[in-house]
Parts: sequence; structure tokens; C-alpha cells
Amino acid sequence: MATGAVLAATMVVRAQPPQGGGRGGGLVPMTASTILRDPAAHMGENVSMMAAVETVLSKTVFTVDQDKTKSGPQDLLIISPTLSGVPEKDSYVTVQGEVFKFDPAEVAKRAKGYTLDLSADLVQKYQGKPAVLATVVVTTALVDLAKKPIPPMNAGEQILSVQMKAIQASTTALRGGLDAPNADQLKEQVGILKKAFTEADMVFKGLGAPDAIGWVGDAMKLVTTMETAVGTSKWDDVKASAGTLQQLCTSCHTVHRERMDDGTYRWKSGG
Repeated sequence: MATGAVLAATMVVRAQPPQGGGRGGGLVPMTASTILRDPAAHMGENVSMMAAVETVLSKTVFTVDQDKTKSGPQDLLIISPTLSGVPEKDSYVTVQGEVFKFDPAEVAKRAKGYTLDLSADLVQKYQGKPAVLATVVVTTALVDLAKKPIPPMNAGEQILSVQMKAIQASTTALRGGLDAPNADQLKEQVGILKKAFTEADMVFKGLGAPDAIGWVGDAMKLVTTMETAVGTSKWDDVKASAGTLQQLCTSCHTVHRERMDDGTYRWKSGG
């Protein structure tokens, strides 16, 4: 039963795109014993393996052996900077990541912002030996322990979430409503846009994001143009402004919105 669960885990995880920067870019099915037997042949490879947890060394580091019933001469070091839970000793896990020669300086270079939590004697023990920098650690219960937790929304992100949905819905309603224009309905949608962009502007100013402030300023000008065009029944002007507005929203969204695994978005500083 456990073997079937791990096989399922392997199949699920392999469907995901590789996250490492190893040679070739693709995932290579592998065993821990194969890596340990000839480390040089596998350096830089992005591998996917099923193995038993041998020893838990810290909150983010553990070792694996190919077979929990047999104690091998050496175990393989697994480092997972985003590990959210400690895997159980002797339990099987599916690990994905890049093979490299262990060295604290190399870990720091590959995992920005991560602090290696190993004692000096353990660092010395594994120095120069093969290791895997894991981006995926799936248990037999199909739980990925290396999956980054989704951060809660702050107050500004909550406002943006509500207003971005309102903007999307109103822009769609505006463009769809031009097939058989109803001035009162279109005016209502323009009013929703005006409120949404006003609140978004306050959030952007609080974040000190000049490009986003500029985009929302341009958006407000387009909304004003649409408001005037609706009042004078210039439907082509409404349609043109709505199209440009959608482009502005896409530009800002691409730079400053990051989609989480649950489908929600968070603010990112952009470039």
C-alpha cells in the first residue's frame, strides 16, 4: 500500500515542471544508491527519486538511503530550504532536486536567503559529498513538505483583490454591453471602475510604486473618457477606451501581481 502511494506521488510530482537549474533542464529518474556509487556522473542533474529517510539532521536537512531495511555504507544528504515539516525516519519520500557537491558556500549561492542549519561537525562530515537541493519532498500521504506556504494577504492585498475582481468584471460587462448599449447600465459599470481605481491608487501610493501609480492615473483618464462617451452615446469611444484600459491592467498585473497555488494573488515589487 505504501509503495503504491509513493508511486502515485512520483507520478504526480513528475507532471510538474522542473524547478532546478541543472543540466538538461528535465527530471532524471534516479536512485540514491546510483548517485552515491558515481557522484561525478550526476552532478548538476535534476533528479527524481524514491528513498527511505535515514536520519533527520535538522529542520531542513535529512539523509536518505535506498532501502530502509538495509543499512548502506553511506547515505545521501537532502537539503530542502522550504521544508515545512520533518519527514519521519524510515518513511519513504519522493525527492526532486539538483545534485551538487555539498559545500556551505555552494548552498548559500543556490538558495538565496536560506541559512543552513547544520552543526559544524555535520558540515565537516558531509563536506564534498553528493547532496540534493530539494524543491519537492512528497510523503506517502501525497503531502509535499517542501511546498512553500501561502502567505496571508495584508490589508493592501485584500483591497487589491476585491478591486481587481471588480475591475475585471466591469470591464468585461462594459465591452459586452456595447452590443446593445444601455446608457444607465454602462454608466453604473463606469462608476464601479472609478471607485475601484481610486482605492487601488491609494494602495499603490502606500506601497510607493511609481509605475503602478502612473498606470492607475492613465486608467482614471480612460474611465473619465468613457464616462463622457456614455453620456453622449459615443459607443466607439467607450469601446476603444475599454480596450486600452485592459492593456494597462495587463501591464501592471504582469509586473506587480504574483499568483499563488490557491489561485489568489500577492503583491510583488516588480522590476
